[in-house]
Amino acid sequence: MSAIFNIYFLSRKELKSYFLSPLAYLLSAFFIFLMGWIFFHSLLISKENYTLSLTTSVIRPIFGNMNFLFLVIAPLITMRLFTEEKRDHTIDLLLSSKLTHLQIILGKFLAAIVVVLFMIMLTMIFPLILAIAGYSDWPMIITSYIGSILNVMAYLALGIFISSLTENQIVCALLTFCVLIFLVIVSQSANIMSNFMLAQIVSYIGLPTHLIPFTNGAIDISSTVYYFSFIAFFLFLTHKVLDSRKW
Repeated sequence: MSAIFNIYFLSRKELKSYFLSPLAYLLSAFFIFLMGWIFFHSLLISKENYTLSLTTSVIRPIFGNMNFLFLVIAPLITMRLFTEEKRDHTIDLLLSSKLTHLQIILGKFLAAIVVVLFMIMLTMIFPLILAIAGYSDWPMIITSYIGSILNVMAYLALGIFISSLTENQIVCALLTFCVLIFLVIVSQSANIMSNFMLAQIVSYIGLPTHLIPFTNGAIDISSTVYYFSFIAFFLFLTHKVLDSRKW
């Protein structure tokens, strides 16, 4: 139980630092403004083309663009997690505390997840508006939210790892963004490959591939395993980086 409390108190400390600074509010305002514009634009398209269902013209674009926006937002959320500790020279004090390295990583990771969940919750007004208009495909919305949360958690895990490697927040954010964009490009490049087996392997590596089943209304076991493996892998690498500071 003490381990759980340690993770809780560290994540609470990190959340205070997020919400006592303007960063979380600026990112949330930026995010919900763009999502609102995308939602309004998608509704206009749906109104002009009656052959398209609300799922095709509104729901899928919303979740697709949401995950695209988090390619930019997630690096900004994670860039300070370890780089700030290094800048303030508190990293060694933190690592020598009673907290284990795993508890430190999970505490910071949990705080970043809560910030993301706060932002994602703001978008729930859009399905509610559609529900008032008669939209009822809630399983599609639920699986899309689940897939989006898993997808963004993978972004955060990568961001935390890169944050543990550098002392510069801007460098951290740029590196995280570049790696995430690379994973998106890798996924898209599979469509132009002539070798079927190679295309399947490359497609599996990319993050966007695993979001598709969720936005189609299904919880895919293979994609779920991929996301948790991706998250665990980069949290493990972060643990190794922190361990290396003992050497």
